[in-house]
Amino acid sequence: MVLALAFLCLFEFGADIVAPLGPRWRWLRSLGWGLFLTWGSVTLLLSLLPQPLPAWRMDIEAAARLLLGFPGGMLTAYALRRHTFHLLVPLARPHIISMLRMAGLAIAAYSVLAGLIGPAEIFPPLSEATLERFLGVPVFLLRSLAGIVLVGGMLRALEIFEIELSSRLGSLEEAQILASERERMSRELHDRTLQMIYGAGLLLRNLQTQMEPAQAATLDPVIRMLDQAVQSLREILQEWQARPAMASLVDGMERLIREYGLPALMDVETDWQIPADAQLPPTQLRHILAIVSEALSNVVRHARARRVRIAAALKDGRLQIRIADDGRGFGPEAQPGFGLRNMEERAHLLNGRLEIQSQPGLGTTVILEIPWGGIRRGDLYRPLRAGQPQPEEQEGRPGGHVEANQEVAE
Repeated sequence: MVLALAFLCLFEFGADIVAPLGPRWRWLRSLGWGLFLTWGSVTLLLSLLPQPLPAWRMDIEAAARLLLGFPGGMLTAYALRRHTFHLLVPLARPHIISMLRMAGLAIAAYSVLAGLIGPAEIFPPLSEATLERFLGVPVFLLRSLAGIVLVGGMLRALEIFEIELSSRLGSLEEAQILASERERMSRELHDRTLQMIYGAGLLLRNLQTQMEPAQAATLDPVIRMLDQAVQSLREILQEWQARPAMASLVDGMERLIREYGLPALMDVETDWQIPADAQLPPTQLRHILAIVSEALSNVVRHARARRVRIAAALKDGRLQIRIADDGRGFGPEAQPGFGLRNMEERAHLLNGRLEIQSQPGLGTTVILEIPWGGIRRGDLYRPLRAGQPQPEEQEGRPGGHVEANQEVAE
């Protein structure tokens, strides 16, 4: 029974690998279980006979090897080959491809050694004793060697997950940078360019009132062009910032957890002590999710954590988000990087506070606390506090370019 279960696992492993290659392969998953149940039913009936057939145990062992062991191993070898050439060759990682080829050959060898070669009572021409006399090496040693090669190849192939993770992180960081740059450009266009063009139009209209009618008429095409430029810029800004009036915080954080692939990398615990459909203004939600995104990115890239807990609670009109991991942490001598400064700036724009607690070897905890939904749109663009970087120092940083002592035209 243990031997048959092992062969079933091998068969299902091959079926799972080949299944993504197309719907015509999915039936193999059911085939393995069907063969195993058929074998198990026959075995049970034979064991309950009042006078068991001679050598029935050898017969059912031979059936397990032929029905599950040999086809399962060959299916897995074929699946690895197909998977390698169809899905991994575009990644241009020759060392991973060669290791998977070796793993496929090792599985094929194992399927022959374990599926077709057994005790002398099962297959006299292909018995273990016959092969041992021919090669001078015990068969169990050859099987172990094939298993070692297989394990080595599969462990090396796990680099695929690291490549996928790096690619996903790169895409997320690029999207975050593009969103921050778009936000900065929106502010620049709204607070500078749009106001300058609008002011130029007002100056021309004022100048028209002081000119002769015939001369004033020559400025009409210029004024119309300026009005069209203002309208075009407003349409561009509306398109860039097109979002629903309100959005769900819980949905946004769960989406970030999925995008970073946290469940596949570590144990993830979530604790939402806020209504699942609780809504926030889009501008406020965007800043909150940017802070959470940066914190989760640090957990994935630097923490080397095995467990992370993400909690959000609403109490006395204040929202607290806590992200705690059990990673390697850092000491007070660590210099804050670009991402941390960006998080602090966004927390300040939200009228909140950001606290980071960390010790070497004891993990890191990021705590964000802000007023719930009580922030006016203008507050998100207000001047920085004394001691914060001046506008020229933060040009091009995510979070935008904030003009000191500037009134925002809504």
